[in-house]
Amino acid sequence: MAAGNDCSLKNVVIAHLGFLLMVSLWGALFPAVEQVLKTWDVVSTTAGRHTFAVLALLVALAIGERRFPLHRRFPWRRLMLLGFFGMTVTSLLTTLSVSLSSGASAAIASATNPITSAITARLLQNVPLLPGVAAGAAISTIGGLVSIFAGHNGAVELGGGELLIVVSNVIWTWYSMMAQRWLKGYSQLQITGLTAAPGLVGLYAVVAIGAAGGWLDIRIDLSPLPVLLIIFAGAVSVAVGNFLWHFGVSRVGVTIAAMYNNLIPVVAVGIAYWAGTEPSLLQLVGGAIIIAGVLFAQIMAMRRRPVQPAAFEA
Repeated sequence: MAAGNDCSLKNVVIAHLGFLLMVSLWGALFPAVEQVLKTWDVVSTTAGRHTFAVLALLVALAIGERRFPLHRRFPWRRLMLLGFFGMTVTSLLTTLSVSLSSGASAAIASATNPITSAITARLLQNVPLLPGVAAGAAISTIGGLVSIFAGHNGAVELGGGELLIVVSNVIWTWYSMMAQRWLKGYSQLQITGLTAAPGLVGLYAVVAIGAAGGWLDIRIDLSPLPVLLIIFAGAVSVAVGNFLWHFGVSRVGVTIAAMYNNLIPVVAVGIAYWAGTEPSLLQLVGGAIIIAGVLFAQIMAMRRRPVQPAAFEA
């Protein structure tokens, strides 16, 4: 079960290419969830997409290991803790944020992730805030704000769910760092799948308690479109996207990885363009600023510190 912690230049380049695919999948998640929420409730939407994510990950693990992927010897206490906070809580907060605001607003609120991740990493693991990383995060955050307030008609209405995305980002940063530390020696596919499975148990518990207590109004629409969107959101956006996240974090660290979340607004603009809404000039400018910030941070980080394992992987 040796993890692939080879941080050669080749692996770093692969990690960054993986991040680009990851933000595309995560960016597509928000409009998909927004569409599903028209006929599903928040908890069922979250549990549904997470179910297909876990199924996809466990199948991949079973094929890779050629045996049933869950074993008694795993550190289940840590897995349950990581799964509950990293998967159950963050998944519910993300879905709820889309419900309270919109898919676009929730997606572009994740532009705050570089700042929250850098601060969280500093407080929890004493990860140094390299000047290049701090400046790159600031630049890309400015780009995210430009994309936010450019909107499709010159403005974006904020509905309160954006704050939940910020809270979710902080918890996700803690989960990402501790997963690499507590599960050192496991492959990134194992880390993704073995933390997602306990998270699904937590979601089912929320559904059961909510239904029994009468405070959860379960709404599930089994017509083709929402079901297909649930499958895509789980088996593709969550399963593949989360694996690419862990793979990249193990190579370049959580601070650099978090800046890629600033590309999610760019994906949102791309989806809008595909749907027939042309992006504004300010949205294109914001996307260019975001990309510039990510590239600047990585170049400065590599100049100051040769390619090596992330600082928190002690």
